[in-house]
Amino acid sequence: MRTQPGAVDTSNIVHVCHSDGRLDQDLLREMLGYFIDENRRRMEKALDAFATDDREALRQVAHAVRGSAAMIGAGRLHDLATGLEYDATAGDPDHIRATISSMCLEFTAVHATLRAQHPDAVID
Repeated sequence: MRTQPGAVDTSNIVHVCHSDGRLDQDLLREMLGYFIDENRRRMEKALDAFATDDREALRQVAHAVRGSAAMIGAGRLHDLATGLEYDATAGDPDHIRATISSMCLEFTAVHATLRAQHPDAVID
């Protein structure tokens, strides 16, 4: 799923939000809002888990980010979370720190892209 920073392909989620041939903006707003709110919280949890050396919590957070990124079509975020999930248990701390930092930056870029692509659906 390697892509450019912040790139998001929301075609699948938009398709799911169609009903009777029209886009259900309320459903799209709910789904994108959930993605943003949950992953904002997950970025904090990843930083906290790293700071306390809780590798299992870090792996779980990365797994959750990975799944939600795939659902929303955020390929680079998905790739970073996948790498973090596998590195969390035995990876080098410096590499893990760099991956968490990259993941947080990518989430910010994805959030900005979603806001630009769906201004009526993304509420900060």
